[in-house]
Amino acid sequence: MSKANRELLADWLMLLASPVVLGSLYLTWSHQLSRSLRAAYGATALLRGVPRDPTAWQVYSVADVLLALVAAGLLGAALRGQRTMRVVLAPALAVGLVFTVHAMSVAPTNGATVFDSAAAPPRYVADAATSGTGETAALVGLVLGLAGVLLSFTAD
Repeated sequence: MSKANRELLADWLMLLASPVVLGSLYLTWSHQLSRSLRAAYGATALLRGVPRDPTAWQVYSVADVLLALVAAGLLGAALRGQRTMRVVLAPALAVGLVFTVHAMSVAPTNGATVFDSAAAPPRYVADAATSGTGETAALVGLVLGLAGVLLSFTAD
């Protein structure tokens, strides 16, 4: 593959990855309330105000902004192509990738727990959060972006 074709492909990968990463922040990042928990306690005031399927914007306070900056960096690197920007972007993409894989294995929650005092004996209700489509989309976007950045280094 020629240098020009590698550069073009790298730019397209970064250009495609940018809206995928940004769009992932608006998708569900955590199913923090299981169906059984919602069925048992959903009609009560106990879970009022707790988002059932929060987006990254609702779950995180800093990581979502950093991922949005990575998405903007991908767009900038694809359009401007400055080596310095890509050198900074490569480790940021790697960190974002590690963060996303961790979020997929340990789904984010807002920490809400339910204590059922009517149960015999009174106990906390077990509820395992599961990851959502946002992490999967972010993973795809970050892999595409990292592939584009690494490929762009071969065209330099």
